[in-house]
Amino acid sequence: MSAVNLSSNARTGLTVLRNVAEQMSTTQSRLVTGKAVNSPLDNVAKFFTAASMDTRAASIDSLMDNINAAQSSMKAASEGIKGIQGLIKEARSLTSQALTATASEKANVAGTADVTAATVVTAASPAPAMTAGQTITVGNGTTTATYTVVAGDTVQDVMDEINGTADLNITASIKDGKLAFESAGNITIGGTGVAGLGLTAGTTEFKPNAAREALAKQFDALRSEITRIAKDAGINGTNLLAGDKIKLALNEDGTSSTTIEGTAVSAETLNIAEAGASWQTDEAVNDALTSLIAAGDSLQATAASFSSNQSIISARKEFNTSLSDILKASSTNLTAADLDQEAANMVALQTRQQMATTALSIMQSSETTALSLLR
Repeated sequence: MSAVNLSSNARTGLTVLRNVAEQMSTTQSRLVTGKAVNSPLDNVAKFFTAASMDTRAASIDSLMDNINAAQSSMKAASEGIKGIQGLIKEARSLTSQALTATASEKANVAGTADVTAATVVTAASPAPAMTAGQTITVGNGTTTATYTVVAGDTVQDVMDEINGTADLNITASIKDGKLAFESAGNITIGGTGVAGLGLTAGTTEFKPNAAREALAKQFDALRSEITRIAKDAGINGTNLLAGDKIKLALNEDGTSSTTIEGTAVSAETLNIAEAGASWQTDEAVNDALTSLIAAGDSLQATAASFSSNQSIISARKEFNTSLSDILKASSTNLTAADLDQEAANMVALQTRQQMATTALSIMQSSETTALSLLR
């Protein structure tokens, strides 16, 4: 294939068209991306400075996901505390109602023998007179204390055995010179040695106050709900009311961080016990009230701790958001194209392209006409 011979004018016209096409391509790229600097070839310093700013902004933005998750966990915990505080308020109201209801008369059983705490139970005279190996049982229907007579033991030993039995809730003491038992529940006396202390085998029934019993059941229901609310206060697998903790980076290189310490919250950890003796005694109700007041104070301290962490994180979040925006704006300012100017350039280049194309066409036509005249 033979080479095509072009005149000097034609070559100039083609060169102009090629330059215009390159400039149009550059302008189109700027219009599409909105950037005047799209590669190091456009401007090395601006390109890499802007890239560094964009990278740092992206790192800061990635921290925001963890910060938002931490804030969500704290919010869930705070709502849990608020719910529990509401239950405690309701429970305290129940104690007030219980205290206005008449306290039940405790069941009382007393012996007939004259004794002191130092009286030896096996002494033949004066009474009591018991034989080693005999027993005295004192029960409440579910729990029983059994004392077995040992030579040389005293009435104090009998009382220690009964008072030291867990969940019996029967108090043994000396009243008016007699061995006596008192309880906000039934008292059942038995054993082979009861007569020796002037006691009679049998059951003395306790007649509870129905209103206080009902209030005690409501209290226990609220108590159970406290534990359930704390258990459900988690989000995204993190529950600060279950004792979980969150370690949170506050800047992109991790040199600034904070740890949010959770607190295990439940009726047990707040020392809120079940309604003792069905609240049949003022002592049991007042014990519950005391535990509720202490639990409220403990929750308030926990809420204050979360509030302090929330303030730190919120301040850092606001700062990080502003810093990221500044970095992005600075990067854009370095590389952004003036779209109005680029649009004007595109119109001018299109006009130049049309003119160059027309000029090239005229030159080709002139050359053809001149050649025809020479034939």
